[in-house]
Amino acid sequence: MGTVIGLVLLALIAYMVRKKTGLHLHRWIEKKYQEYEDSKK
Repeated sequence: MGTVIGLVLLALIAYMVRKKTGLHLHRWIEKKYQEYEDSKK
């Protein structure tokens, strides 16, 4: 039961992020990761 709620929450967060940033969640994570990698150099 908990996994279903978790999936719904993830979908909701992904939807909100997409609405807010206009990006899909994996693209957003990719961007954040890239920024993190750049800041380490």
